[in-house]
Amino acid sequence: GSLAGPINYKQRQEERDIIYSKCKNHYELLELQRDCTQSDIKEAFFRLSKELHPDKNPDSAKHHQQFISLNEAYSVLSKPHLRLAYDADLAYQERPNMRQYGGIMTDAPQQKVVFKDDTLWEMRDRREDHKYEGRPYYGIRGINKKLPNSYIAAGAFLFMIIGTIFHFFISMKSSDYAIEQLNQRDQIASSYHRLAREQAHMNGNKQQMLMLRQRAEVGRQPEQ
Repeated sequence: GSLAGPINYKQRQEERDIIYSKCKNHYELLELQRDCTQSDIKEAFFRLSKELHPDKNPDSAKHHQQFISLNEAYSVLSKPHLRLAYDADLAYQERPNMRQYGGIMTDAPQQKVVFKDDTLWEMRDRREDHKYEGRPYYGIRGINKKLPNSYIAAGAFLFMIIGTIFHFFISMKSSDYAIEQLNQRDQIASSYHRLAREQAHMNGNKQQMLMLRQRAEVGRQPEQ
């Protein structure tokens, strides 16, 4: 009886090493089926974490890594929203013959992956052209057919030039307006200063000082 424990534990470790070498996802790490419950996940984690705990294998780097992987699996599967996202990603990765065409992942054969938009002139069925007669080609009235690329480039360049001129005109007007406002303020301040000098000259220094005292005393009087 006393020898059974260590022997079984050693055999179990060997079995775990084989399992981990073949594991492809979190469920296999926890030795669970994909339809397991949250209780099954918790129970499996507690059971396996005791077997793989570093205290039981302090000198084994391999078992330490297995313990880390076990914790990573549990941290995902123990949370319902993370498990749901993981299951979706797992199912997506395991679909056979998945290929990417033009940024689209699909398992369809390449010859059947066709992008088509009838509103584009190049992809339109020439027999259906009558349905598009009178419609603006670029969404601009008056342009009902495809224009040469040189026309489009020239139009874009002209639009850029007009935008630059308009921006320069607005900047100049804004600058002129700001200068005009500053000049008006300077003129008002100068007029006040000139008026004060003229009054001081007319009243004389003694009269001016008397008027200033009277104003100061009025300002110090409490409001009734």
